[in-house]
Amino acid sequence: MASSSTDLGVNEHHEEIIRHYVRFSGEQKIVGLRSFHAAADDFKNQRLSDEEMMTANEVHEFLNEFIDILEKEFEQELTHQYRVNALLIKQLFQQAEQWFLKLNPNFDQLENRRLIDLIRDYEQQNLNKIKAKGNKQANTLMDPINDTKSTILLKTEIQRLQQSNDHLKQQETTRLISNKEETFSQKLESNEKRLKEIQQALLLAENELEKKFNQTNTYINMKRIIEQKNHQIRQLRQQLTGDNDEEEDED
Repeated sequence: MASSSTDLGVNEHHEEIIRHYVRFSGEQKIVGLRSFHAAADDFKNQRLSDEEMMTANEVHEFLNEFIDILEKEFEQELTHQYRVNALLIKQLFQQAEQWFLKLNPNFDQLENRRLIDLIRDYEQQNLNKIKAKGNKQANTLMDPINDTKSTILLKTEIQRLQQSNDHLKQQETTRLISNKEETFSQKLESNEKRLKEIQQALLLAENELEKKFNQTNTYINMKRIIEQKNHQIRQLRQQLTGDNDEEEDED
């Protein structure tokens, strides 16, 4: 960590980047103020003269137009600033993605008054240092990450770990699928066994029902009636056979 009276909670390299950005933003603020003053001066030169007297309505109209000019300048400046900030965030994300990192900024902290005051104090501290050093100009460009041997090796190791992690995820997915298939097979086997048991129980129940039905009075009566009918039919056949034999003898 950098040893300073205003500790930002980052390492020295990142603190230097913040310092550059604070200076860059300060220069942008100066440019924006100059643009405000230039727009105001142009408007006054166009609308005012030393000899001209203005009525109350003209003053009111003048102020409204002046406010409109300032609002447009202010809107342009804010638009430029958030686009610059978005570009900076994009650069940080691109560098993080090279290292397979996912950044998660806490946007709630952007409205934290204590943290904003911390940046204000840090900015004032750096302004005092610049004045003490004779107001020397500082470099406002961020240094890219150098691909030295150590960083290349580290990136290679990160890629290897990423591949290993993907492989482990794939193995875990395969294991889960295999477990589900095994569970499904066991359930299917259990259901088939249960189905056979139910079919056997149903067959036994049908046999038992048939046995009980055969023992009922209704079945016994029906059986006796059928036997009587069969006996009568046999007698009729015998009678018919005897009659035919007698006719043949007479002939």
